[in-house]
Amino acid sequence: MMSNKPNLTSRREFLKAAAVVGAGAALAACAPAVAPGGAPAGAAAPAVNTGAKQTVRYLSWWFQEGNRGATWNDFIKEFNESQNEIEVVAENIPFDQYTTKTIVGAQSGELDGDIVMATPELAPRLIRSGLLAPLDDVLTRNNITDLSSAHDAMRKDGHIYGLDMVTVAFGLLYNKLRYEEAGVAPASTPEEWVEISEALTNRDEQKYGYFMSHLVSEPSDFWFQLEVWCMPYDGKWAEGTTPMLTSEPILKGLSLFKQMYDVAMPQGTDTATGWRLFGTGSVAQAFHVSAAVGSLEPDFPELYANLASAPVPWQSNKSIARIHPMMVNAASPVKDAAIEFVSYMYQPDNYRRMVEGCQDVIFAQPSVARQEYLDNLPWLKPGFEGVDYVTPFDIVGDFVYNFNEFGQIVITNFGDVLNGVKSVEEAMATAQTQAEALAERIS
Repeated sequence: MMSNKPNLTSRREFLKAAAVVGAGAALAACAPAVAPGGAPAGAAAPAVNTGAKQTVRYLSWWFQEGNRGATWNDFIKEFNESQNEIEVVAENIPFDQYTTKTIVGAQSGELDGDIVMATPELAPRLIRSGLLAPLDDVLTRNNITDLSSAHDAMRKDGHIYGLDMVTVAFGLLYNKLRYEEAGVAPASTPEEWVEISEALTNRDEQKYGYFMSHLVSEPSDFWFQLEVWCMPYDGKWAEGTTPMLTSEPILKGLSLFKQMYDVAMPQGTDTATGWRLFGTGSVAQAFHVSAAVGSLEPDFPELYANLASAPVPWQSNKSIARIHPMMVNAASPVKDAAIEFVSYMYQPDNYRRMVEGCQDVIFAQPSVARQEYLDNLPWLKPGFEGVDYVTPFDIVGDFVYNFNEFGQIVITNFGDVLNGVKSVEEAMATAQTQAEALAERIS
């Protein structure tokens, strides 16, 4: 990746001084007690290292995700080599564990890490917690005036607390060879989609028409993907603090999922195995976010060469787009150094290179998008263009602040449907009651 060194002069002297002060404070905290007469009790105190770097811990789940992971690791290396005061260190945590860890931190009032990535549901929870540093200076320094309106949800009291590093959009991806083999074409209705998916399935040959995460033991993955299933019949999971789990669109959407599960899915398969089955051609279709496609090219080049996207197979043409902001821990002892890295990544040219390196398709800074780049993504149209995107804020209401707790209620009860214990109506009636109780607790 070509070098693009930042202009760090505005903070460099401050950061250098902070490194000295920080090193001195740390040594003072660890120094032995001073005996009467002024001499230290024990060995002499070590001299302060005035050349100490500030280490910034950057926590995320994506440093091992194909092109995305490679791109971010390259940028961290590039930034570290561009100056001498700061060293950014990536810490990769699997998504489910990361989500739980961050929620627990927000509840306890103490975040781990100096820079944290957030999902669109974690972000408002973190902002409300008061644990984040404002990032207004990043926009000012980089003269950014066209930030996407999705960032409105990242603002509080006139300040912005998160800057998008990837907006992911759900679309239906399919293997063209599997479609040709079965003699099918993209569906235009939910009913056609079930028929096509069944035609693509031969369990004896371990070929399946569709996969998505569906194990209650993988709660973040399951709920993250089930969220889109209110779309087929233009529903919402909640309005404000009112759950809509027994509404007709939700019941029909979950019944559609149960049909797909019965006729087309490798049941009981975990997320990692399902991803591999799609990559090797055993699964013909999957609803994936646009950000996942970049991981397919290096891992499964044969599939990538035959990858296409289909129009959203329901009349509303709605799907979900999810903003993932980078945020800074306000209590971090290296807060300003952390903001320096965020500012580096938001320099327009760096931001563009990052988006293209990750093979993303939605730009938080629209002015830096290159049409030439977008035109060279063969899977982009029609599944990810011309879609009416909504956000989680639009479809889960005020439960966005307790997104995982709300989702746990939904998937736990829906798991009884997949296991044949309850009907969709019975399970969602129970879920509705539990979600109403959750609303009372959090109001």
